[in-house]
Amino acid sequence: MIERRPRVRFMGALGLVVLAAGAASATEPRHAEGRVHPGAPSASTPGVYAPYAFLVGEWNLVAESGGPALGRATLRWGPERSYIWYASSFLDDGKLVPHFEGILVWNGVRKNLDMLIAMDLRGGRVQERGSVSVESDGSVLRDITATYSEGVQPLGLPPAGPEGTTAHFRQTFRAAGPNRVLTAALREEAGRWVPTFPGSDHLAMERRPGGAR
Repeated sequence: MIERRPRVRFMGALGLVVLAAGAASATEPRHAEGRVHPGAPSASTPGVYAPYAFLVGEWNLVAESGGPALGRATLRWGPERSYIWYASSFLDDGKLVPHFEGILVWNGVRKNLDMLIAMDLRGGRVQERGSVSVESDGSVLRDITATYSEGVQPLGLPPAGPEGTTAHFRQTFRAAGPNRVLTAALREEAGRWVPTFPGSDHLAMERRPGGAR
């Protein structure tokens, strides 16, 4: 069974988070032991990824009311902006601990982004699969189903049995300026949407100083 720690659960619930704006060279994703190629998106990013460009960058995740960072989310362009690489870490006593990693890719039939993320980086027994789309008001919706292997215990549920189990989450992102995004993470429970954890419906992402734009 994967060890359950509050901060791990926090970031896993979000599964989530973000994309940005910047210079003009194509980039490659940053891997744990690889080189970092600074992102180059801008507010006028052309093409199918333009509505998501405001999210590309490196962000601290905090309570909407403020306070210390709870985790970090990073989204970077793939080569020639062919996809968006997305990773998240949680803070454990001030130390960054990688939590999940995956990609967002344009779907030319549904006209949104497909998302596939490995949420368990210590064995790969949990994945999140779903879509990222733009709402009529310009906000971004992430609608995902998490799949848990036998023995893994999802937040608020018993450990998965031999057949595994799933949970349904959704998250919204709304720009509140060039360096701040308001976000809310919800879980479907008994046919209704509830906060994934206390306070998850009132979160914010703040661009890290010096982070790629």
